[in-house]
Amino acid sequence: MRHPKYGLPCKRILDDIRDGRLRAYCCNLVPIEILGSLARVDREIAAGAVLAFFSFPIKMIPLSERFVRRASEITLETGVSYDAIHAASMESEGIETIITEDVKHWRKIKGVRIIRPLEYS
Repeated sequence: MRHPKYGLPCKRILDDIRDGRLRAYCCNLVPIEILGSLARVDREIAAGAVLAFFSFPIKMIPLSERFVRRASEITLETGVSYDAIHAASMESEGIETIITEDVKHWRKIKGVRIIRPLEYS
């Protein structure tokens, strides 16, 4: 499946991650979200997407009690829920930039620079 608006920009991002031009980090919640959201559409696509995800050179940030506690503080400050977990893991690694189209939530989180997929170069 190729998204008519985001397909090509996201492919560029993934190519840059694959080729080492972009360092990527994420917490363990990301592959869980991929599996959960895509499985509602098609289980085979979901399983393939998870395998593809793990084939990329992405540094996994393990979830911990500390992150979830920090995420709960971010949730209290901002009203943001799941993305607060991502923000807490970013904070722990000193990561200040996220590539996302979910600007509604991420603009509420202080100290994060947002790059939208269509703005990525």
